[in-house]
Amino acid sequence: MTAVFLFIFLMIQMLYLQENIETNMELTSENIKKIIENDCQLPPEESIENITPLLIPKLGFPDSDSREGALEILYTWIMEGKYSDTALIQLGDQFCDLIQTNVGTFGEDSTFLRAFSALEICGILKFDDECALGNVENRISFLSPEIFTRWLEKAMNYYRQEKDYRSFIPEKGWAHSIAHGADLFRDFLKHHLIRKTDVIQILDLLLEKAFSSNNLLLKGKEDARIATAFYTGLLHQDLLFTDIQSLFNKFMTSYKNKGWFTWAQEPSASNGFLNGERFIYDLYFMLKFGISRKGSRSVPYYEQQIQFREELILLLENFIQILDNGSFYLFPSTH
Repeated sequence: MTAVFLFIFLMIQMLYLQENIETNMELTSENIKKIIENDCQLPPEESIENITPLLIPKLGFPDSDSREGALEILYTWIMEGKYSDTALIQLGDQFCDLIQTNVGTFGEDSTFLRAFSALEICGILKFDDECALGNVENRISFLSPEIFTRWLEKAMNYYRQEKDYRSFIPEKGWAHSIAHGADLFRDFLKHHLIRKTDVIQILDLLLEKAFSSNNLLLKGKEDARIATAFYTGLLHQDLLFTDIQSLFNKFMTSYKNKGWFTWAQEPSASNGFLNGERFIYDLYFMLKFGISRKGSRSVPYYEQQIQFREELILLLENFIQILDNGSFYLFPSTH
């Protein structure tokens, strides 16, 4: 019931904002498309203060064009520095509340609002990092350690409780909350305010999420997105191999002397095992061959080298052997 009340409260808040702004514009999917076609420029005689409260609810629309369009416009305005520091902090707080909307439910349209709000937080984190690096003229970092920690705690609460593993939904488009949540942690892990204790907690949560029992097999490469976030955390220079070894050893214990058939007769447990196994393969090949430099991974951050790469590869090979339990692979006895 608490989740339902939160959802109703947030919807009332957004409706109130829409009713108390001065604009003559009706934000239809067609109008959203026109803004995008005009390089996300503000429509004539409209202000960003008036348009933003109209765009935010669209992030939760089941109509894919409206949802994806609102995401692109808001993200562009964030990255182009259209918002003041105060406005960005307020937006971040709002998005951190929105990712809690009906969290823990499955099959509801509220998954769109959670998933797409998560990506807007990514934008604010990235923009703050650009400001900190001096890449944005006349702007400096605006996030304090306290705000960063507050947002991170809310993000971890959301991801830990997220139960909607759907990827692409026919007639409604991408939901992808598991993938978008992983992207959010990727950007937390890259942020200049991240601490070693934060990194370890996030990596533990990502590992837990990858192997968690659920009602669906991941179908939209969410396992690779989780692995990308995990890889991002491994680049943190203060991490020790023993830190990561401890995380994996905790999970390895649950799978020793068992095989896939142990969970095969219980669908949700089987899904968790198979999803987690794919995550381990993804992470293994990223460590073995390197990570793609496309899209959000084209930044200099990924030019770093993982300090204990060879040890991690051996650790993952051992975990793969444990997961297989002699069912299909023959490993050298030295492993």
